[in-house]
Amino acid sequence: MEPSRRWLWLAGLLFVVLGINEALRIWWRFDMLERLLALLLALTIWAFINGRWIFAYYYALRSAWLTGKLPLEAPLAEGEGLLVVAPHPDDETLAAAGQIDLALRRGARVRIVWLTSGDGFDLASGKAAPPQEEMRRLALKRMAEARRAAEILGVAEAEQVFLGYPDLGLLRVFSSHYYLPYTSPHTGLDSVSYPGCRSLGAPYTGESLEADLAAAIEEFAPSRVLVPSPLDAHPDHQAAAFVTMRVMGKMRRQQALRYYIVHGGYEYPLPKGLHPHLLLYPPPRGRRLPWLQTALDEEAQEKKLAAARAHASQTRLIGKFMLAFVRRSELSSRLPIPLRELPDELRQLD
Repeated sequence: MEPSRRWLWLAGLLFVVLGINEALRIWWRFDMLERLLALLLALTIWAFINGRWIFAYYYALRSAWLTGKLPLEAPLAEGEGLLVVAPHPDDETLAAAGQIDLALRRGARVRIVWLTSGDGFDLASGKAAPPQEEMRRLALKRMAEARRAAEILGVAEAEQVFLGYPDLGLLRVFSSHYYLPYTSPHTGLDSVSYPGCRSLGAPYTGESLEADLAAAIEEFAPSRVLVPSPLDAHPDHQAAAFVTMRVMGKMRRQQALRYYIVHGGYEYPLPKGLHPHLLLYPPPRGRRLPWLQTALDEEAQEKKLAAARAHASQTRLIGKFMLAFVRRSELSSRLPIPLRELPDELRQLD
């Protein structure tokens, strides 16, 4: 471990120990009633987040009220193409596993394009302050998990496309490093380096990212492209929105875009954990978007659940978050940001 990281780890450990000591000191000064009230408050917060007891009925009513009247997304016909742009391995499952399964069952074509290999999520490595070599190994592991999830959903191996750009660096790549290569602080890499990626050796620049994504879209000729909304809280998701909108705009095919949100704010989606009887409700960060819903049958839900569990490095850490997306519906929007009135070209699609 590097000296600077060793001192950082020691300082963090000392902070945790002192925090626990102070919490216990305060706790034992409470009288019995205050302790019971504190326990009750903690239990209530836990139940609210996880949908236990009376909150389960609250969530069922709330999700039905928020989502029940949303219009349905038009199903893809045989021969049409669905392309899913995923910033990280697992986003394709959280946002679109059900739509992928339904499209394939209807005879449509499906391609998934992962912009990164997930090499920036250090907690998933299983080590504190992991070295750069460990993060590179994590990328290969997450790519294998993504392939397994795609296989469960029925996506052909040839339609599983990895671009291999830096996790937690896409926004920098697309903005300040559009022409000058970006070096990932997590891996030490400044070019596409993982076996199985589309353009090995391509520099970490916005220009290369845009060119690779454009080629992946153009050769597939999709009828619909699912991409994160720029309202998503994660910067990689925002960058994925910007670069895809730019590519599709140059192709004059903006009408094919559909937007999704994974990091929707306020602990979205609640309740955490597996609740397959609930509908997925619009995220707080996209409250005024014109959402469309896709109803998932039991087969689509089962495949989505299996695909989510295939991302083992993620479910080990954020399993309840991931399983919360396995519900009776998925959502997409025809607009990236809210407008008071739909443009004429989109209104004609109603």
